Amino acid sequence: MTKKIIAKSIGKYLNLLSLIAPNYTAKKTLEIFAKVRKGQIDKDKTFPILEEGKQDRFHCNGHEIQRYHWKGSGKKVLLLHGWESNTHRWRNLIRSLKTQNFDIHAIDAPAHGYSSGTYHYLTNYAAAATKMIEEYDIEIIVGHSMGGMAMLFAKSRKPLETVKQLVSIGAPTDFSLIVAGYQKTIGFNKRVYQLLDQLIEKEIKVGIKEFSTSKFTYENLGELLILHDRLDPTIPLWQAERIQKKVGGELFISEGFGHSMHQKEVCQKIIEFLN
Repeated sequence: MTKKIIAKSIGKYLNLLSLIAPNYTAKKTLEIFAKVRKGQIDKDKTFPILEEGKQDRFHCNGHEIQRYHWKGSGKKVLLLHGWESNTHRWRNLIRSLKTQNFDIHAIDAPAHGYSSGTYHYLTNYAAAATKMIEEYDIEIIVGHSMGGMAMLFAKSRKPLETVKQLVSIGAPTDFSLIVAGYQKTIGFNKRVYQLLDQLIEKEIKVGIKEFSTSKFTYENLGELLILHDRLDPTIPLWQAERIQKKVGGELFISEGFGHSMHQKEVCQKIIEFLN
């Protein structure tokens, strides 16, 4: 109850602020939205599966991005986790890929895991992914949730010709759906929404309603596997159905796996698709 009251208070503050400082309101609204509140890993904390991989950092768009590498002789795979998560979420899939000798790469998104930052913008995540793809000639991308959206955004901006297969897990298609959830949570009005929309369009040349992986243009997208749970409590199934209708690909629908989809059946389906 206390969290809801605080959230609604923030919305009322933004509504009033928009009347006297519209530009600042837009920036503040985006900043609150992009603030990462969990998913970071304490520097003193370690996980066995992450320790097994080669670890270093690279610079991208003002962030120090943590990357991992589990060396194999097979196809090169890049793993992109979702919002308020980190590379450790891939532990089950990493083990499955290792048994098949895939060459596995992964990164912690900006402001997640061991990467630097406080705020997360999908464009920065896509830029970091693009840098990895081009440096290591990545052939396969697997993205969960916001990582799946970042994957397709990156592929729409550049051909990334080495990438031949993509796997999207529980990913949103429409950015407007995410913003609508944010608006409902804190209760900002249409004026604030319009100011936020104008700011986003100014920054990335795409407005909120047009920011959709089903509306992007792709050059040689490659083979696509879409996995989504029928009862996903975070991203509804129709989001997966929408992207499949637009760009094609295989849609695998589970039931009872939730939004995370860590289960061995999911890992097996991915391995089958990649092989």
